[in-house]
Amino acid sequence: MLILALESTTEACSVALLNDQKPNNAQIVEQFEIAPRQHTKLLLNMVDTLLREQGVSKSDLTAIAFCRGPGAFTGLRITVGVAQGLAFGLNLPLIPVSSLAALAQGGYRHNNHAVFLSCLDARKSEVFWGFYTIEAGFAQLSGEEQVSPLETVGEAVKSFTQTNTTPLQVVGTATPLMQGLNQSVAELGLTFVDSLSDNLNYPHAYDIVFLAAEEYRLGNTVRAEQALPVYLRNNVTY
Repeated sequence: MLILALESTTEACSVALLNDQKPNNAQIVEQFEIAPRQHTKLLLNMVDTLLREQGVSKSDLTAIAFCRGPGAFTGLRITVGVAQGLAFGLNLPLIPVSSLAALAQGGYRHNNHAVFLSCLDARKSEVFWGFYTIEAGFAQLSGEEQVSPLETVGEAVKSFTQTNTTPLQVVGTATPLMQGLNQSVAELGLTFVDSLSDNLNYPHAYDIVFLAAEEYRLGNTVRAEQALPVYLRNNVTY
């Protein structure tokens, strides 16, 4: 199985390749770059470079995973558009993966924590967010992904921490906003992923492809024409 993953829904841009053709020795390689407003120029070049370095041609691919959002409108459209174009041309299935799930998976990969608030800055004083728990090594959504004013997220966190004994760890580009909540961090029982470690406050194609491989095994794929971005709100922000 060779799965290519694409991610460009924040200021960061990344691609990854999962190769499990060697039994019990699945390998993931990634190219990652923080490059605001450069995604159109970078994404396909990163794909070509990664595949060339790994000695893989596009015709060898089994499926293509893509970050379906939520995230910045323009970057999200680029991700979905490139994924659809490749899938149409190669007649491959697509595997949509949440940006918030990828954040939680990245946090778990970094420190083995089990419960996350994944949150991305949605601008307009709002946050894309969702609670995730790690089950059998995979990030699983608890409740719904939402877009809300920061204060609403704070109230949801307060309610969540009152009924869950495991400390809640925050990951994502909205982390500075969460650190500035009126409620004290100690009161809410929050900890924070080290943002300097591997740029973990950005979704990574590495974690997209890791989650996508499990979805592929479960048969959760879509055709190119079925691939849709998830905005979480009607009035999008570029």
